[in-house]
Amino acid sequence: MLTTVVPVFSFSEIFPRGLFSFSGSDGGQSGPDPRFKMILWFIIAGTRGGINRAKILNLIKTTPMNANKIATVMNLDYKTILHHVKILSKNNLVVKAEKDYGAEYQLTQIMKENQSALEEIMQKIGTK
Repeated sequence: MLTTVVPVFSFSEIFPRGLFSFSGSDGGQSGPDPRFKMILWFIIAGTRGGINRAKILNLIKTTPMNANKIATVMNLDYKTILHHVKILSKNNLVVKAEKDYGAEYQLTQIMKENQSALEEIMQKIGTK
């Protein structure tokens, strides 16, 4: 029997820490990395469910919540929230605090460091 091994890479292996976060030492550029903004722009503004994903990111930026609580607050179906959170998780914008059922979602460190990009995109597409 022949098995194929597919390598799995984490976001942090592909994009080392600090890649999307600039400080004054890199020539004076500040704010979110343009590459991060491009990824976020596609996930938020480039897809049909992007507005809901932006609202989820905005909702959990201060208080981590589980999918059921997010669904209740946003008045959306639980499975819809799971779909959006799965996309956000695959793109390393949110992370589950635990592996258990009912675990709370929170922003990843890279998303926390680049919240200004989300705010800018939300202003441009007219969503608060």
